Amino acid sequence: WDFSIVEASSASPFQMAANMASSVLRRAVGRVAAPAASVVKPVAMPSPVARCFATTKAASPETPLMHYTATQQATSSINHRIFYVNVVAMVLVYDLGSSMLDI
Repeated sequence: WDFSIVEASSASPFQMAANMASSVLRRAVGRVAAPAASVVKPVAMPSPVARCFATTKAASPETPLMHYTATQQATSSINHRIFYVNVVAMVLVYDLGSSMLDI
């Protein structure tokens, strides 16, 4: 299978090494590709029954977001997190402003 036949006297050591490596690679690929091509995997036939998924009700009816009202603990937690975002934003604005104004 080695189509690159070069005389030993005219080839450089790099060329000879490249030819040997390509020959080994071709043989390895040929050995792996032949068994993989002969293996036939069974195809799963689709069932004739049509599936009716989520046609009459929502996928997760436990959390109806349209009628959701947050508890006191949830709103306190959200406000607490937003407070820290505001503190970071104000420190950033103060730092950028003082660096631009050179105060």
